[in-house]
Amino acid sequence: MNPKPACIIIHGSTFFAPVLVPLVFYFLSDHPYVKEKAMEALLFHIMMGAVIAISSFLMIVLIGFILVPIFSIIAIYYPIKGIIRALAEKPFHYPIVHSWVR
Repeated sequence: MNPKPACIIIHGSTFFAPVLVPLVFYFLSDHPYVKEKAMEALLFHIMMGAVIAISSFLMIVLIGFILVPIFSIIAIYYPIKGIIRALAEKPFHYPIVHSWVR
């Protein structure tokens, strides 16, 4: 399996199936780089979902109104950056979760 289109699909899954697509690629791919990117994307999506949910809850005390937009921008920015890096065939690592996958 060619890692370039697989990584583009994994990073792009943010916009249509952020948990399902990385899981499918993780279990079906034999390529170690694709497996690593799939696990990073899955953990990133889960982490961003959790922090956005917590920030939404914190809207009760008003700090959530600042945090939700910030985390939403982060949740969109890094997958787009990953797609661009995959198109250029350059390595890309999601922040924080990359160290969890190693």
